[in-house]
Amino acid sequence: MSVIKEHIRKLTPYLPPLEGRDPSKFILLDFNERTVPVPSHVTEALKDFIDQGGLQKYPSYGSMQADIAAYAGVRTEECMFTNGSDQGIDLVIRCCCEKGTEAIIPAPTFAMYEQAAESECLTICRPHFDRLKGFPLEEVLGMIVPNTSIIVLSNPNNPTGTPISREAILAVAKHAPHCAILVDECYYEFMGPEESVKGDIGDFPNLFICRTFSKTWGIPSLRLGYVLTCEANINALTCVRGPYDINQFAGVALKAALANNKYVWDFVDEVNKQAKPKFQEFLTRKGITFWPTSANFIFCYFDDPNGLEQKIRARGILVRPKKDAEGVLGLRITIGTVEQMDALMKVLEELLAS
Repeated sequence: MSVIKEHIRKLTPYLPPLEGRDPSKFILLDFNERTVPVPSHVTEALKDFIDQGGLQKYPSYGSMQADIAAYAGVRTEECMFTNGSDQGIDLVIRCCCEKGTEAIIPAPTFAMYEQAAESECLTICRPHFDRLKGFPLEEVLGMIVPNTSIIVLSNPNNPTGTPISREAILAVAKHAPHCAILVDECYYEFMGPEESVKGDIGDFPNLFICRTFSKTWGIPSLRLGYVLTCEANINALTCVRGPYDINQFAGVALKAALANNKYVWDFVDEVNKQAKPKFQEFLTRKGITFWPTSANFIFCYFDDPNGLEQKIRARGILVRPKKDAEGVLGLRITIGTVEQMDALMKVLEELLAS
């Protein structure tokens, strides 16, 4: 007889295809990461830390929370660092949602939202993003009931790249003051800063934002994210997060990265202003249907996406098969540097012509 809770025994794990992702063998356009290494000032800081002989000591974080808050443009008391944005998602759901309540999670979207919700025994309602109409605001508003405990909004949405306007997010927050509104701004740096709701956390105590240093900043292996919300919420979340949940390497790398972050914005500019428009033009010219995107990836529909993915892989490039809300399979392709996208377009040119 199992001692594990019955609803937990019914869950299935989220198992992303992590194995074999060797950047020395492949161009990695499958996980929406920064597609080139971080600069030497970040790696040298990590080496220096190791050489100082501090691995045997529990981590201490110094000004890290204040430094992240300053970058985000909020008060230190409105910010909490987390073990990747995944921990932030999990903490908000654990702290805000009672067993048996409802979660509204527009689909398709990041699998961790539903995993966290199901682990708390929530009922999930799934309005659909639409390629042409975008975020289903009216459908979301129509699903809100007294038993709704959380609404999760991925902005821009993964895997479609669909933006959600600040006005739409605030409309949801106003309509559902009894619900936690969790806005995942994982790809914040790629979207217009005016679309963030971080400036509204003081006015909406039900508003939570999670972000990460895994994408543009290039340190997903170190697992560092953060939550932005009102001070009272931060105080409550801190009671649930462990005191040592973030490893010291993450803090060391972040301090070096924040001190000289030009590399982040250079990469964002190359993606947004050069690589993404060039690839979108290629897809349009080839007659390939794709979702409008505000992120560093594009969800595309090809004939035989699984077969095409395997052929692209055989040419040394990784992309990610994903399904839309209707169950139609497509390829989610991360936008890398111009050079990397040129390599992908050359491969696609050959494969689509064969």
